[in-house]
Amino acid sequence: MDIRGPRLRKPSDEALAFTSSMASDGRIARHVIGVNMAHMAALMRAGEVDRAVGAKCMKFLSGTSPEISPGASAEDYHQQLEQDAVDAIGVEAAGYLNYGKSRNDQVATAIRMELRSQVLGLIGAAVALQKALLRQSGRSGTLLVPGYTHLQRAQPVTLAHHYLAYFDALQRDAERGLQLYARVNISPMGSAAMAGTSVRLDRRFVAHLLGFSGIVRNAMDAVSSRDVAVESLSFATMTMLDASRLAEELILWSSAEFGFLELADAYAASSSIMPQKKNAVAAELVRAKAGSVLGDLVAACAILKALPYSYNLDLQEVTPQLWRAMDDATRSLNLLAGMVGSAKFDQSRLRRSITDDNSTAVGLANYLVSNHGLSFRQAHSVVGHLVRTSVESGKPLHEVASRQLAAVTGRLGKKVSIDAATIKALLDPVTFLEGISTEGGSNPRFIPRELKVRERELERTGSALSGLSSALKASERKLHATSGLAREVKPRIEH
Repeated sequence: MDIRGPRLRKPSDEALAFTSSMASDGRIARHVIGVNMAHMAALMRAGEVDRAVGAKCMKFLSGTSPEISPGASAEDYHQQLEQDAVDAIGVEAAGYLNYGKSRNDQVATAIRMELRSQVLGLIGAAVALQKALLRQSGRSGTLLVPGYTHLQRAQPVTLAHHYLAYFDALQRDAERGLQLYARVNISPMGSAAMAGTSVRLDRRFVAHLLGFSGIVRNAMDAVSSRDVAVESLSFATMTMLDASRLAEELILWSSAEFGFLELADAYAASSSIMPQKKNAVAAELVRAKAGSVLGDLVAACAILKALPYSYNLDLQEVTPQLWRAMDDATRSLNLLAGMVGSAKFDQSRLRRSITDDNSTAVGLANYLVSNHGLSFRQAHSVVGHLVRTSVESGKPLHEVASRQLAAVTGRLGKKVSIDAATIKALLDPVTFLEGISTEGGSNPRFIPRELKVRERELERTGSALSGLSSALKASERKLHATSGLAREVKPRIEH
């Protein structure tokens, strides 16, 4: 029996190839099998399907491979699986597989099942990158590096301060992922096409068997919404924005113009014509993938923006965008973790980069305010004048200030004299940073405390991630052990 039924004639090969999702259904095939098993268990439990018939279906499902044969001709894997069952065990038994369910609620459920794993995988990649940042901060964190605003030298900071900024951004990404997971992990099954079903089904029992924490309450919402796909794409996009900024800095910092670090050869490539080249190709592709992931988000939003409720086949086109973006983001963060963890910093180059670059000038201005009664704007003007003279004369700021400070402040009616040793100390990068007192600042003495705070955050995220991953594995084992015991399995989800 052809399960498509007699209502329509066979579609043209061209139309079938155009509308079929078989090429991308491999990602959800095993989940489709699982959904069918849980649904059949619920039918057996409710007495809607004879136990012998149900057992026959369960045996077929448990022995079915989720591999999709190349060139398989079907609208989707849902249809192919049911057709294979009819061909294998007969329509008298397999004909009950779709009793009380639709491809609409089935595909929405299978997507969420795969998406759960994808979200956890991306959170795990963010954690891996955080660990690499933390290790480098512990190993080389006291190194001083130029801090930039507008890509111009601003103030010196420690490497730990710089890298922990990325750590914290990724921490927020990971927290968004965990919040997202709770919204992904609810089951559409039992919604059927859009209105629910008259078949006696305990939706919460099905949800429990599939490892969900609850159900999408409204049946129409359950089958026609893809907000979790958009939110997952947004999650991937936000992590990639952070990843791309870090990748850009690795590219810049490894260039001859900066020379702050050298990336490991494993993440670089040579030129086909210039034998001296070492190109940061992995970081470049991370930067590019951020644009691809953003494009996937925009594409999904464009597909969804004008769809009437309920299900439309347009929704099928969102799914490939989702898987591609989650793959790109996860791989990018894992690669960045390797790049960050293996990078080697040039200490002498870093030291030279912050020597006499005037980036500690605000330290002198603050000293004039706190010790000599100038307002900050007056002190800003005085030091700005001294910096200009330093730049134009090519002499270090501390020398210019030692000779001209009294004259410049005298024009304000507040003649100030500071000895040369004090001025030089005020403008020294280490002294400058050690004078920072505000929480979250770049004082080298803060590093051990800041690292411990981040270690605790990583432990909390790792614990949450481990718990969710273990729960998914346990639910999958339980589902595949359910086939002959469907009547005895009790739901554990609160009503």
